[in-house]
Amino acid sequence: MIPIQEIDIYSDNGIKTSAHVVVPSPQNTISGVEVVVYDPNWNSLYSAYQTIGQHADPQAACQAIIDFSKKYIEKSGGKVIRINNPCNTEFVDAQDQQNIVNTLSLNLTVEVGA
Repeated sequence: MIPIQEIDIYSDNGIKTSAHVVVPSPQNTISGVEVVVYDPNWNSLYSAYQTIGQHADPQAACQAIIDFSKKYIEKSGGKVIRINNPCNTEFVDAQDQQNIVNTLSLNLTVEVGA
């Protein structure tokens, strides 16, 4: 089984991204990112899946997830209001995620298991 870390990002206009940091091999820190976007403004019945590349380490992958989500949500006229790790923080802990959030000037606190 390939280990993943799930990160859910919510907006004030109904958009949600559910993303995974994927680390296929514990001996190698190269991390993949996949995102599912639920956007009722685009289509209320379906979601869109996309990968956003490979990154040097899980922290860079997490940064890509949060940055992608922020840009997508802002382009749709919304703002990010919540970030939750529903299962765990296997690769990028809450404090490291909070540092990314602060760098991107998002006014929120990263949650774990909420």
